[in-house]
Amino acid sequence: MKGSSGDILISSNSSKKRLEKFLDDMIDIVESDLWISVEDGFNNNSYWVPTPKDEIEDHWDAIGIIEIDINGDVLDKIISLAHEVGHYFLDQDGDFGGNNHLMFTESLAWYLGYKYFKRMGYLIDMSIYKEEANKCLTEYVRSLNDNI
Repeated sequence: MKGSSGDILISSNSSKKRLEKFLDDMIDIVESDLWISVEDGFNNNSYWVPTPKDEIEDHWDAIGIIEIDINGDVLDKIISLAHEVGHYFLDQDGDFGGNNHLMFTESLAWYLGYKYFKRMGYLIDMSIYKEEANKCLTEYVRSLNDNI
């Protein structure tokens, strides 16, 4: 659906009701297309947790969980979902997945998640998405410097 007139534009100008519908639809896509369970998170953070390969009994089990912080507004949840989907794609990749440098991994996750949803027809306002990515990456750098 890239560049088609059917693309859904997601921005801060979208009504809360529309954003909630977009989020629900995006979660449905992730759960059905990628076999990832998307759940509410209660740790003031969102994250991707892969299911250990030896625990997946058959192809219908979830291959991982994305927890989305319940405290964020709906647009924040959409952005978090996209970022965590990026982590899923990194986890599946033999070349770039695994234990890479934190900033490398986080930057790629931001990129891959955005591109996935763009391919699915969900265009998240790039300025808002980049602003959130920059904010989070800055926090990661700060936390790395605090641990030195």
